Amino acid sequence: MLRTPIAAAVLAALSFATVANASADTTPSVGQGAAVENVAVQASPQDTSSSSSDSSNADKKAKRLDTVVVSGSLINNAQIQTATPTYTITAQDIKARGFNSVTEVLQSSVFATGSVQGPQESGGFTQGAQTISLYGLNPEYTLTLIDGKPITQFGQLYNGQSNFTNISNIPLSMVDHIDIIPGGGSSIYGSQAIAGVVNIVTKQHMDGFEVLVRAGGYDGGGGASQRLAISFGHDYGKLNVLGSFEFDNQSPIWAYQRSFTATTPHDEPVATIPDYGNIFNYTGAIQGYISPPNGCSGMSGLFNGTTNETTSAVAGRYGTYCGSTHVLGYTTMLNQSRSYDGMLKLRYDVNDHVRLYSDILMDAQTQKFTPGSDFIWWGPIDYPSGLIEDAKTGDILDPERIFAPEEVGNNYYNELTRQFDLMYQADVGANGTFGDSNWNWDVYFVRSGDRTSETSPERLASAVDNYFNSILGPSVGSDPNTGLNMYNPNYAAFFTPLTPAQVASFTVPIEQNSNTWVNNTRATVSNDSLFHLPGGDAGFAALIEGGSEGWYEPANPLVANGDIWGLTGTSGGGTRNHVASAFQLNLPVLKPLTFDLSGRYDHYSLPSGGQTNGKFTFKAGVEYRPFDTLLLRGNYATSFLAPDMSALYLGPSGNYQDVTDYYLCQVQNGGKDCAADFQEQVNGTLYSNKGLKPTTAKSWTGGFVWAPLTNMSFSTDFLHIAITNEIAPQPADLLMRQDSQCLLGQLPTTSPVCLAVLGPNGNDGQVVRNSVTGMVDTITQYYINISNEVTDSITSEFKYQFTPTRVGTFGLQFDYNDMLKHSYQIYPGSMPINQLTNPLYSSEFKSIVSGALNWSFHDKYSSTLYWHRYGASPNYTGMVDGPNYPGAGHVAPWITFNYSFSYVPVPGLELSLLVNNLLNRMPPKDPSFTAFPFFNTENYDVYGREIMAQLDYQFGGTK
Repeated sequence: MLRTPIAAAVLAALSFATVANASADTTPSVGQGAAVENVAVQASPQDTSSSSSDSSNADKKAKRLDTVVVSGSLINNAQIQTATPTYTITAQDIKARGFNSVTEVLQSSVFATGSVQGPQESGGFTQGAQTISLYGLNPEYTLTLIDGKPITQFGQLYNGQSNFTNISNIPLSMVDHIDIIPGGGSSIYGSQAIAGVVNIVTKQHMDGFEVLVRAGGYDGGGGASQRLAISFGHDYGKLNVLGSFEFDNQSPIWAYQRSFTATTPHDEPVATIPDYGNIFNYTGAIQGYISPPNGCSGMSGLFNGTTNETTSAVAGRYGTYCGSTHVLGYTTMLNQSRSYDGMLKLRYDVNDHVRLYSDILMDAQTQKFTPGSDFIWWGPIDYPSGLIEDAKTGDILDPERIFAPEEVGNNYYNELTRQFDLMYQADVGANGTFGDSNWNWDVYFVRSGDRTSETSPERLASAVDNYFNSILGPSVGSDPNTGLNMYNPNYAAFFTPLTPAQVASFTVPIEQNSNTWVNNTRATVSNDSLFHLPGGDAGFAALIEGGSEGWYEPANPLVANGDIWGLTGTSGGGTRNHVASAFQLNLPVLKPLTFDLSGRYDHYSLPSGGQTNGKFTFKAGVEYRPFDTLLLRGNYATSFLAPDMSALYLGPSGNYQDVTDYYLCQVQNGGKDCAADFQEQVNGTLYSNKGLKPTTAKSWTGGFVWAPLTNMSFSTDFLHIAITNEIAPQPADLLMRQDSQCLLGQLPTTSPVCLAVLGPNGNDGQVVRNSVTGMVDTITQYYINISNEVTDSITSEFKYQFTPTRVGTFGLQFDYNDMLKHSYQIYPGSMPINQLTNPLYSSEFKSIVSGALNWSFHDKYSSTLYWHRYGASPNYTGMVDGPNYPGAGHVAPWITFNYSFSYVPVPGLELSLLVNNLLNRMPPKDPSFTAFPFFNTENYDVYGREIMAQLDYQFGGTK
């Protein structure tokens, strides 16, 4: 249904033969008001690319065509919009501060206070992807764009539940600058723009060649990297061409390569048989171990010869086991990665009034990683209760076997998961002006997609169990007292190393695929001089757009059928259609006073049926300059997030969770000590919900920019975000409370709540109880609109350019963000959770500060010292046991320094030395962190000092 109106708009726009296009990234002559703002002018890529020529006529045409668009605005006027703060980092800043990737740039932003999963998240859902969390909010609340156009989301789900944008596959050498616009931006961009908008602007024009070579490595070993980037641009008459290619290679960093994570304080089990005693003294706790019959001499060569016979560190446990302090070191902390990137931009001036353009960006990336030996193990999980019974002694046992690198082969490289990811964005369009008027137009179609294939070596359940059954021996029956299978194990065989061939015999490659895509067609008209007001020319813009999106992640049949030992997966897929229209007005009513107003209506529909969603959002901003050196600004915005594709199409997803049984507590204990005495673990299943409504949000900012001196500026902005109707799985605690109220008659059994929770027959609903014990067996949950969230933050930026001296020119910049509030309400009526003080729910940073000291001398030498400080974060005890538990507290702030030095021996050639983490700082010490890898992997890394050398050579071009 979208094709007819959108196609008509495209044809209508292209039919104007007398239209002129405005397209340049030339920085305009900025007025005093814009200078006060101290924000770099941003060019909308679909409307802008530099134009240069030897011909004076071409220069005149270029000037006629030049316009500027600010990120976050639809209006093509040269005055910088200042009602909404925009924070920009340029390619030069990125290089000077030593950032290696778009991920490092964005995760180093002072807005990125939230903890996020990534390559260090052993066994995580998306170990081959990276993202950001602005203001501690879910990554899905940040909209990421390339050149102002949408990019598709990653096919795998963040934390197994929500869609998100993967920023690890965007080539850095092709970036011109990155804009971060905090707060609501839905009135311009639509869905997801709740926490903020990130616009990654690629290079728009060049004349000649550029070759960049970078190589480096880490002090501690591993992580060696190489980069080669080649760019070319030229004007061939009316045709402008810009092409770029980038190759990146990154070696992995293993945990054993860092002293921080190489070993554990005590021997971790390699081969162990915990003994829980027999039916007469069983308590559920380990009482001792079945000692290896011949010691651990046969296994002594495992884990580089560090495996030995050891006793438990827990007092009172008898027996021994084979263990090593090096077991957990065979985990990748930084992925092995190789990527090939290409970009091609074409601009063709049909005449002085029409320009055609097309852009293609593609990244092919292969990554390899492993969650580590702690995840490559065998235990009798397919037996009742995960335990077995020795037929001779009656002892209840839980044998567990970790596979060492000598058994896996190739120093554990045989266990690496291989992920191949193909990301692309391509557009074709045209833009220009209606004759010699001030009316501009732009029409384009963009397609963005991501295909991911992940192949991991997994254990075939039947094969691995058959192998270990030969060690346990055939079952001699089931003990009627315990319900456990009884065996006569060959203990000596259990403590015998495997060969790589034996491990390979029960290991099979399992492939998981995902595919996402976005299609979008947009037509925009704008006028930056619609009519004159006392403060200047009024601007106006309007757009219509439409398209579709898809997400598919089918389950591997072996995984779906339970044929893979200990492995489950998520799956689902579907499509959605989308149409929208928007407008923006910029009204300089007086010279010191400007109002900005924008509004947008979005409509989503599912081709397969389900609830359709329509949402109108708006934004109103004001700029007031009481005098030339002071800008007061503020805005109010509404925004929304359309339901995730995963929330609409996720297949049944199983889980286990602990719940409090309020009904049995009331019946058996009068409602006392429910959380302490009536906790039980239940089997849960999560389902999608096609009737979901959009998550909605309101935000407002207020702040100022003050420039008391021409070479100094200071800004401070307060941001409030309130999110309602958040989509989340039904809280198990709420279901248990409703179940109790229905069973106790506090709610009518015929009410919609009780019919859903108890079911029409009283025990066939979402909560199902065991008919004998009365305890809960299963819980069924659906995605619903239920949660609420509020954040308050304050951000400041200071810039100062010193007066040039005989020893060079110095510049200073500081950025600061402090989270004043972050509360989360799981469901209406529940107590809001303070995310900043309750580490059970969040380990985010309350504050982040960064600074940069720049120096340059005669355009020959330059250097930058970059400083980054993460504030305190919760310690491990707090995250596990809560803020009031003895020993709960915080770890110290983490401060790192990057340094770069550049030298230009001849024009066009720049040689650079870059050192990241100059002081080789490891994560802050946390004595309470007793679990591997002994630091919060979502907040810190153990990479250490990185040293890189770079050559950047520009040549050719029109002189």
